[in-house]
Amino acid sequence: MTFPLRYIAQLRLPGWEQERLSGSSALLIGVGGLGLPAALYLAAAGIGRLLLADPDVVAEENFHRQPLYTPEDLGTLKVERLATHLRKLRPDLSIETYPTWIDEANLPQIGREADIWIDGTDNLHSRLVIDAIAFTLQKPWVYGAVYQWEGQAAIFQGVRYRDFFGEAEGGPSCSEGGVLGAVPGLIGSLQAALATIFLSTPAAAPFNRLFRIDLRKGEMDTFAFGPSTLSLELSLEQASQLPEVTWIDLRDTLEPSLPFPTRRLPWYAWENWELPPTPVVLLCEAGNRSRQIAFALRKRTGRRDIYSLRGGASVVFRPNMG
Repeated sequence: MTFPLRYIAQLRLPGWEQERLSGSSALLIGVGGLGLPAALYLAAAGIGRLLLADPDVVAEENFHRQPLYTPEDLGTLKVERLATHLRKLRPDLSIETYPTWIDEANLPQIGREADIWIDGTDNLHSRLVIDAIAFTLQKPWVYGAVYQWEGQAAIFQGVRYRDFFGEAEGGPSCSEGGVLGAVPGLIGSLQAALATIFLSTPAAAPFNRLFRIDLRKGEMDTFAFGPSTLSLELSLEQASQLPEVTWIDLRDTLEPSLPFPTRRLPWYAWENWELPPTPVVLLCEAGNRSRQIAFALRKRTGRRDIYSLRGGASVVFRPNMG
C-alpha cells in the first residue's frame, strides 16, 4: 500500500504499521488543553477516524493552553472548531462530533467502536466513569493530568485507575490551581504518542506505566503499575506491615492518643510538607480527608508510597471483634 509523503518519517520506524493506524479510531473525551494537542497529533499521524466529545465553548481564559482557538471563535463549540481545522489538515479523516458531556449513560454507546479512549477531562468524576466502563469493556484508555508546572500520563489496560489513585476528590482545575500553558501541550502530545504506538504497533505499547514530568524541579520519571502495587488506601494491618513507615496524624484533635509514634502536621498546609523518603501513611478521624490529601500528594510528588488509612483513626480504637 502506498502512503502520502507526510508519513515518510514514521514509516521508517522499526515495526511501524501505518495501515493498521489508518484503519483505527480514537475517542477524545474533552478537547481542551489535553485533548486539543492529542487530536492534532493523532490526525497528523494518520489515524483513520476521530470521535470528539466536549460540550464546552471556546473561552478567552483558555487561550494560553488551547492555542488553536482564536478570539473569532469565542462562544463557538470546541468540537466544531477543532473538526473544521482537522478537515483542512486531513480531508480524508473521518470525524464525528459530540457536543455533550460523556457519562455513564452515553459512553458505552459512543465509545464502544473506538479502538482507544483518550481522557482530556479535568475532573475526577469523569475520569472514574471512563476508568470503570473501560475496564468493563476491556477498552484501553490514555490518562492525562496537569497541575501548575507538572503533568503525567499513562495508557491503562487490564488494570484500574482507581486501584492506584483511589476515589478521593480531585485536585483543582487549571483555572483554579494554575498551569503553565505548555504543560498540557506536552502531556496531550504524550497521550497522542502513547495512543499512536498502541494503534500502530500494539505489542510495543507501554501499558500500565505512569510517565511524569515536573518542569520546575527538572524531573522526569516513570512508574510501573502492577498487581503487587498497593492502592491508595490501606487497612490497618497492611499499613502496619510497611517497613520504616511514617504515620502522619491529620486529626483536628489529638485525643485519644494513638498507640504508635506519629508526626503531627496541619492538613491545610499539605503542599508545604517535607516528606521523609520512607513510606507515609496519613490518618484522620474517618479516612476521608486523609484519602484526599494522599491523592493530592501522589499527584504532586509522583510517589506511590503515600497512603491513607482506610477508616481513619476509628479503626485503631475499634474493639477486637474476633
